[in-house]
Amino acid sequence: MPVGPHRDAPEDSLLLGDDDTELARMRLRDDDGTPVAAEVRPLPGAPLAGLVAQVRRDLAGHRLETPDDALAAALIADGLRLERAATDMRHALADVPEPVVLPDGWSLGAPGWDDDLAEGLDAAYGPDHPDGRWQPGDTEEVRAMFDTGEPVPPLVPASARLIDPDGRSAGHVLCAGPVPWTDDDCVWILNLGVAPRAQRRGFGRALLVHALRGAREAGLPSVGLSVVDGNPARRMYDAAGFRILTRVLTVRIPDA
Repeated sequence: MPVGPHRDAPEDSLLLGDDDTELARMRLRDDDGTPVAAEVRPLPGAPLAGLVAQVRRDLAGHRLETPDDALAAALIADGLRLERAATDMRHALADVPEPVVLPDGWSLGAPGWDDDLAEGLDAAYGPDHPDGRWQPGDTEEVRAMFDTGEPVPPLVPASARLIDPDGRSAGHVLCAGPVPWTDDDCVWILNLGVAPRAQRRGFGRALLVHALRGAREAGLPSVGLSVVDGNPARRMYDAAGFRILTRVLTVRIPDA
């Protein structure tokens, strides 16, 4: 049995060698049809070469997420590609900034989705953005959140659209919470983006502060997010009081 339950933590699983040696601890889940092996951590004494071979065989087709640099490096050395390197962060909401005063004519409106917002985010997430281009599937996921509440409904008090003086959407912050992919009951910032025509004017911070204050209003204890390496927004998150929780290195394991 290559994957078995953890005897002391039923929510966790163990990756086992052919001789039933315990090689790694992890959490298995499904993300909209994609199997995920999350929080994969090699156990003390597990040989990396044997672990890599077992991962490629028994976790074929999975998206593997690990905080372990050595495991990620070994998988890459074995020919796999690092899909994403990011940092999960948390804000404890003990000290929340005051709301940002917006320029005349600008405002934060009710969360939602429209063509102006879709166009703005498509422009903001260009080919050189660390997170990659905005995709049609991203728009479909956001629409589904508002239309059907799937996979999670928006947390309205912590979400908002940035409205320009002409009444057009120029950015947004989209939050949900609690979310099933974290152990803590945090609010999760799914997306924070500002159209290029409104960038470098402090609107990103205004949306972030709105999310923090809305999360506290909703009675949840913290706010979480994941920021990919190289994203300049990381400086804004640090300045707002977010702290590092863990690193997440993502490698796609090819089908057998």
